Formats: sequence, structure tokens, C-alpha cells
Amino acid sequence: MAIRVVDGFMKTKSKKHYKSAIRIIEEAVHLLRSAPGSLLAGYYIGSIPFVLGLMYFWADMSRSANAGEHCTLAALSLAFLYIWMKFWHAVFAHQVRAQMTGQPPCNWPWQRIVSVAATQSLIQATRFIVLPIAGAMLIPYGYCYAFYQNAAAYVGGDPRNITISSACKWAWRQSRLWPRQNHLLICIFWIFGVVIFLNISITAFILPQMVKTLFGIDSIFTLSGMRMILNTTFWIAMLGTTYVCLDPFIKTAYVLRCFYGSALKSGDDLKTELNLALAGGKKMAMGMMVVVLCAIPFTCLAGQSFSVSPKELDRSIEETLERREFAWRMPRETAQAGEEEAKGPLEAAIKWLLEGLAKVIRKIEQWNSPFFECLENRMQKGNKKTGSSNKSWITSVRAVLILLLLLFLAVLIFVFFRIWRHKHTGTIAAVAAGVPPPPDLNDESTKADDLPANRWLVLAEELTTKGELRLAMRALYLATLAYLAEHQMITIEIYKSNREYEQELRRRAHERKELLTIFAKSLNLFEHVWYGRYRIPRSEFNDYAANQKRILTFA
Repeated sequence: MAIRVVDGFMKTKSKKHYKSAIRIIEEAVHLLRSAPGSLLAGYYIGSIPFVLGLMYFWADMSRSANAGEHCTLAALSLAFLYIWMKFWHAVFAHQVRAQMTGQPPCNWPWQRIVSVAATQSLIQATRFIVLPIAGAMLIPYGYCYAFYQNAAAYVGGDPRNITISSACKWAWRQSRLWPRQNHLLICIFWIFGVVIFLNISITAFILPQMVKTLFGIDSIFTLSGMRMILNTTFWIAMLGTTYVCLDPFIKTAYVLRCFYGSALKSGDDLKTELNLALAGGKKMAMGMMVVVLCAIPFTCLAGQSFSVSPKELDRSIEETLERREFAWRMPRETAQAGEEEAKGPLEAAIKWLLEGLAKVIRKIEQWNSPFFECLENRMQKGNKKTGSSNKSWITSVRAVLILLLLLFLAVLIFVFFRIWRHKHTGTIAAVAAGVPPPPDLNDESTKADDLPANRWLVLAEELTTKGELRLAMRALYLATLAYLAEHQMITIEIYKSNREYEQELRRRAHERKELLTIFAKSLNLFEHVWYGRYRIPRSEFNDYAANQKRILTFA
């Protein structure tokens, strides 16, 4: 009964401390990023020799003519490299756990090395038989895969306690925890593995081609071409590269699973958090000590007394309250009954200028400038000579400021007037320049694209109103050519004749029979009037104008 109670408590506690697969992967990535370079260096010291040995063994056994003679020795060497790799995987798992708990890694005496190497070689050797069978049965594959990963993460405290039985029991107990998390981790790592494998394979296939294109260097990869894909050694190399890229994350994730699983009984997670809190407290105490030491000089300075006269203090307070950032806090002052209100904006501006000038003068007086002291002495001597000592010199300054203000306003009005006049004149000139004069219709070099079609029609109406029917006919004809050119039925060129325009229109608009008939009839009448001495009557001109409008409609 006690065992059942303990098992129920463990199940409840395991549900309470459950972490999602994504959270485990995030913590694994964080651990590897924050770990020193020696952590991954130890892993690759064990993994890279085995991967290279596997590639050599595969290539040698598949292509060498004397493979049967040294097959036994090569297989024995590969088995030794496999044991070497699994030992370093156990060292890597122990270093990850030490990095996670914040404890220094333990020592590795020769008893521990021999015990771990023997245990890992005997347990991990069975995975080549168990995992394919579990994969065929599908259901126990996740538990078996987690068992071998947990076995790599098992390193006992005492070298004499590292046995095959204890390692298997511990690894199997951890593999049964959180099966949903375990199977999700396997699915995610399979997806990662496929993506990494495809990226590495595509890079290995394209990179030699890029080197050949950029530098003109041929290699065995470029000479093989597509036959490289049929080489099994190439795919073994890609699988090995994918393995050494992804396996550190897998090992770290299962070390985290084992840590949280063993913490259900030992409370290692609470001890780790407590150690981190104590370390943080030490850092905080050191920071407080530095702050206190830095504050001692300021405390000594605070004990000294600084004397400030009351007048200087009042003046400083008044200047501070007059600043813009404090003015909005003050209440609005109401005009007293005896005060005279400002009579206009000019007087208010003059008053503001005088007050500002007085402030500037006070500032200058505070600077004790010798030049202004000399100037003040001379002004006082002048006042004594004229006998007007009681008269303030501010009055003369006020008159000068008024004159300067009026002069400034006059100059400003003059400048604005010149700018407005120049802008108005420029607008009129721009409008006048924007309307070009109409071309001379009597000139044979005048082309239809000198004006748009609507401008030619306006010009034709003006000439018709004036009674110049011959020029109006040419304006209508040029309007027709411009309109046909806008619709890409003809192309306006100076060297083309009227008959060439007719032939071009027949070629491009051969399906519009009525348009071609009206254009030919209008062209004959236009040439009869323009090049001959025929004076067209008003009625025939109206028919010609109507035909031109019909041409525009059909076009």
C-alpha cells in the first residue's frame, strides 16, 4: 500500500512539473548558446572521428577490390571509434548537467573512465538491434529511443556504483515519464533533421558549381555532375554531417528531461534555483557595497555648509518661476482697476521689446563688463553737464526702438510687395510662354504632330470664322492626320506624302472600308483645293468638314 501511495504521489508531482516539448527545446538552445566552447569541443572530439571513419569504411567496402581482406580490421576499428564516441557523449551529458546546475564538473579518474566506457559500449551496442525492431512495431519506438538517450546521460557519483543494471533501471524509469513530451520531441527533431539534411545536400551539390563558375576551378564534384547523386558515399556523408549538427541539441534536450525527471524525487531543481538565488544575492550585495562606497564622498560633501545670501536666493527663485516651463502653472493675473490697459498691439510690442532690453542690460551689468562701466560713466558725465540727471536715458532708447521698428515694418512691406509682384509677373509670363503661337499653315514644313488634334480643330474654326476656307481645310486635314496618329493608324513623318499616308492607313485599317473611302474622297478634294487654283464654295467646305468629323468618329 505504501508503494502505491508513493507511486500516486510521484504521478501527481510529475504532472505538476510537466514542461512542454517546445519549452524543453528552448531551454536546450539556451544552454548550448550560453555554454563555453569546451562543451561542444568535447562532443566533436568524440563524434567527428566516428563519422569520418564510417564514411571511409562505407566507401572502402563498397568500391575497394581488396575489401574482403581487411574487412574484419576495419569493422573492429569502427567499433572502437563508436565506443570512443559514446564515451564522449556521456562526458558531454555530464558537462551539460553541470552547466545547468551551476556546479563544477567532477573529476574523471581512470576508474570512472573505464566504468563509463564499458557501460556505454554494452548498452549502446544493442540499439542497432532494438531500435529497428521497435520502429517496425511503431508503438515502443519512443520509449526505446528515450532509453538509449537517457543511458548516455547517466553518470553515477561513485565510480563503483556505475553498473549496467543501475544505468538501465534509471534510464528506463526516466523514459516512461511524460510520454507525450517524449514523442513530440522525437517528431520535432525528425522534422529538424529532414530540413538540415536537405539544406546540407543542396549546399554540397551547388557549392562546387559556384566555385567553378566564379573561379574556374574543376573538382571531382563538378566532373561527376548528376552522377554524384547516385553515389551512396555522398549520402552517407550528408547523413553524418546532419548527425553532428543536430545530435548535440537532442542530447541536451534529453539531459533536461532526465534532470527534471530525477528532480521529482531528489529536488535538484529546487537546489539549483536556490544556488542561483544565492549567487544573485551575492552579486546584489557586491553592487550595494559599491554604491555605498561611491556615496561616501557625497555624504561628506553634504555635511559641509554653503552660505547663500537671501537676495540671491530670491532673485534665483523669481528667475526660475519666470521660465516658460513653469509659467503655465501660475494663475492668470487680472488687470487691476488703477492699471491702464494696453491701447494696441504696437504699444504691447514696444513694451515687450523694452522689457527684454532691460533684462539684457541687467544681465550685462551682472557680468561687470569694463566696457559698459566706462560707457555708464560717460553717460553720467553727460547728464551732469546738461543738468538732466533725473531724466532716464530709457526714453531715448524707446524712441530709437520705435524708429527702428517702423523702418523694419516698411522694409518688410516693401519686400513682400516685390515678392508678390515678381510672382504675379512670373505667373503671367509662364502662362504666356505656355501657349505657343499657332504654326504657319502656308509653310509646307508644318507637320500634323506640331499640335494635338483638338488644337487643329480650334484653329480650323477660327479660320472658318475669318473666311479663310483654304487654310481651314488644311487645318482640318492636319487634325485628321494627328487624330489617326494618336490611334496608331499612321505615323507622322516629314518625308511622307499624302498618298503614303493613304497607303499606310489602308495597310493598318484594311478592315474599315467606310473609313478608307471617306479619307480617299476628302484627300482628293483637299489636294484639288490646296495644290490647284480651285476656290471651294461654302457648301462644299461644309461637306468636307462633315467628312472630316466622320473620319474622326470612325477612327
